[in-house]
Amino acid sequence: QLRCFFCPHELIDIVHLLTKSIIFSYLGLSDTASGSQYESFSDSRGDNLDLLLNQSCMLIEDICRNIETLPVKSTVLTRLVLEPLAAVQEHQITMTNDNIFIICSFLRSSQSLLENYPAKEKATLEKSLVELTLSISKDAHDDIIEKINSTCSSLLKSCCEQTCMSDQEWGLVAAYTASNGLWDAWTTLSSTLPLTVLITSSIKAVTNSLAELKRSSNHTRALVALRMALQSVSNNDPCLICFALQHVGCEVLQLLRVYSLRINPGKYFDENRITVCAESVKVNMIAFQYLNTASMEENGFVSFLSALFDVLVEAISFNGLPNHPSGKNGADETIGRMCAQFFVYVARTTPAMFKSTLTVMSVERRSVLEAAVRADMGGYAAPKNDPAKKRLNLKGFVR
Repeated sequence: QLRCFFCPHELIDIVHLLTKSIIFSYLGLSDTASGSQYESFSDSRGDNLDLLLNQSCMLIEDICRNIETLPVKSTVLTRLVLEPLAAVQEHQITMTNDNIFIICSFLRSSQSLLENYPAKEKATLEKSLVELTLSISKDAHDDIIEKINSTCSSLLKSCCEQTCMSDQEWGLVAAYTASNGLWDAWTTLSSTLPLTVLITSSIKAVTNSLAELKRSSNHTRALVALRMALQSVSNNDPCLICFALQHVGCEVLQLLRVYSLRINPGKYFDENRITVCAESVKVNMIAFQYLNTASMEENGFVSFLSALFDVLVEAISFNGLPNHPSGKNGADETIGRMCAQFFVYVARTTPAMFKSTLTVMSVERRSVLEAAVRADMGGYAAPKNDPAKKRLNLKGFVR
């Protein structure tokens, strides 16, 4: 219908009018003349303002989505669509709950243009949109981050899927996202880029992020993103898993200990505590599975399990188990249970390695471990008040 009723310059004029006279005026970017006209319009028809803005954005989206069927050059339309986004990037516009729907709409319009852009000029637009997306994601505050993340991720994914950029350039993007805590963007990259490029280029930034113990709000998202990437690698590239775990293994184990023992709690610590512990255990599970399939000497495998078991035993001693509370301040039996479940999994998967690890542990730690295994396998039954049975359990763990 647009093709039938409008010629090319008229379509451009429509987009220009909607952008400059309505949307820019609302965002506070118009010149004095157009701004005053808009203010009188909004005062007289304030009830319809949201409807007008929404319909204006939807029309621009429709034009961009159907650019191939319209007599308009996408290069001409792009400048008008990117102008509001560039204003956001240059901090001429502050993102708020009131204007975020406009920004998301123009991000979707730019994605439609990218997907139908002339091949010779696509590389420049792609780089600009990647930079724009990361800048907007970084500047988005907590109140609006959830509203804009999916739109930014969709645009970033579109840039990745049929990219003109080199692996080296994408490697720099991956390192930037990890360094700045843009884990939704990093996860998007992990689903589209070759994982070798993603992990090798950003692993140092990931490690540094996990090592910053005071950034509790960052740890959960970083661990989830890392675990998902490692699971995607699976056994297809064991060398890549080994490379990643060699870099982040210490930091992940440190986070498990800090959160399970509730060391130095701060802002966001307690609300992220169980998730960080769970994700740390999952990453260590991936490490265990890798070692179990790799041709590794027993001493190396036992050393890994011994270090991990020591932290898990500490966690159980502090947090207790279901129906076996520790009584310590801040204890959470959920954490103790996930540690006990890890012991049981290792014991059933590699009984020989499990026994070898027990031989290098102290009697006290081994007693805690064996009690946890028995509790998990017994369904965490409540202890009975039978003194005779209690005495039987004390000597059973000494070897």
